[in-house]
Formats: sequence, C-alpha cells, structure tokens
Amino acid sequence: MSATLGINLEENCFIKIPGGTQETFVKDHLSIGKICQMMCCPICCAYVPLASKNRKIEYFRQCGCCKCSWAMTHDGQLAGKVKDVGCCDNGCLFCCCPCLTCGGKIKLMGMENGKGEEKFVFAEELFPCWPIAKACGIWCTPLAMCCLGCQGCCKYCSGTEFKSITQPVFKGGWKRSDGKDPEKIGEFVLTQRFEPVACCFAVPKPLRYYFKPDGMEGQKLTTEEMASLAMVLQLYRGMPTPCKCCSPAGFRIPWGLQCTDMGLMTHTSWSTVQDVLKASD
Repeated sequence: MSATLGINLEENCFIKIPGGTQETFVKDHLSIGKICQMMCCPICCAYVPLASKNRKIEYFRQCGCCKCSWAMTHDGQLAGKVKDVGCCDNGCLFCCCPCLTCGGKIKLMGMENGKGEEKFVFAEELFPCWPIAKACGIWCTPLAMCCLGCQGCCKYCSGTEFKSITQPVFKGGWKRSDGKDPEKIGEFVLTQRFEPVACCFAVPKPLRYYFKPDGMEGQKLTTEEMASLAMVLQLYRGMPTPCKCCSPAGFRIPWGLQCTDMGLMTHTSWSTVQDVLKASD
C-alpha cells in the first residue's frame, strides 16, 4: 500500500465495537425541505444526518406537546431517543418535596432504544443542602468562568492546557426505589484545549469527546447503542444545526466547573496533548 496524506476538514464522529472495524461518520446530505423546516421553526425542527461507508444515522427532534426531545434513526429505523424523567421516576418523596432528600442518586436522563427499552441512565448524586448549593453555584458561574480562563492560561504556560472531564454512564432500567446504586458501564471523556485569547485569559475549545467502556456491560454494546451514546456526545458538543442556541440538550451537561457540575460525579484533570492521545487509544 502506498503512503497517503490528507486533512479532514469536516466535523465527524466514529463508532467502533469489539471485534469490528472503526466506522467514520461525516455529515450527510440534507434535503431542502428539512433545511426550510429548521429555518422556519429552529426550536422544534432539527435534523443532523450522518453517513459512513455502510450505514446512515440521523439525529432529529421529535415533536411533542410541551418538549421536543432528541431521537435518532439507524438506516431509516428508529433506534434511540432521549427519555425524560417522569414525576415519580425518583420516588414519591422526591416528587413531593425534593429538598428533604439529602442522599443517594436520582435519575437525570435516560436513553431508550427503538423498542422503548431504557438502555442508559445519567444520574446525579445528592448531598445535604444541595438545592441551596446549586442555586449559589448558578450565581457564581460568571466568576467561575473567569477563574477558569485564568487557570487555563496558567496551564498553557506550563504545557498542560488540555482539560479532560469524565462523567459516569450507568446501565438502564435503574430506579431510585430499587434501593441500590445504578451499575456503571463506562464513562464519557470530554477533552478541551485551552487557547489564550487575551492577557492571562484562555478559552476552551472541544478537542475530543468519546465513550470509555468499563466492564463487560460496556464492552458488548451494539452499533445502535453506540450510536445512541454518540448522540449524547453530539449534544454535549452542540449539534451542528443552523441555530445551536435553539437546539439545547434539554438536560444537565458537565461544564468542568465545580459550581455547575455539583452532583454529576465528574472528575477533571490537566495533561499534555500526547497524554490525551495515549489515553484515548
């Protein structure tokens, strides 16, 4: 085989399952009709088609009465969707008075397959006085962003300007009433590059987002299930739609700030670019 060289300019994602080859997905052709829908109603209409050599997937917003949740198709068939948390999914006590719940975990969001079976769960860990702490954290977010920019500039000077944020992913079907913690099957790793833009201030830019399996449950995921997790990663990064502000994730996502990520069980670390590439292999 002869030597090759090239640069990928398009944003893309890849899916690789054990025993299979890696498939790279790039943005597919979008029809004029769907483009017009997104222009006329960017809040309720969003379509992101992706294609590889052998498969096609499409992320889109499902029209609902009070909320348009994200869903996906795999080769034209519904393969996954975001499942909102119901009133009693975290128990009657949490539904009636969440302030009195000061321990354990609650469900933030679930991912269903095309048959309506919950496959993945994202949870939040509670602690005493968590509503007050979260409210204070929201007020402190602007100051925290400024401090993060200064920290990113300091890390850039030391050569470790790559920040990794890890968040656990749990097996679906869990309920708080089960009396036990959900089973972890892996974690998301969100890597950002901090680049200086002013004196003593740097801003983060997405570098690489990926899923790292943990145990047999995470290793034996199907292509459709991996594509569902890829949709969550796309929501974390921001769906490539004409108006990203009109197409939010609809649930809490990690920012890498202690004041905003309370309870998400995230961990952060700083490293060099070579360390980042070695960890993601």
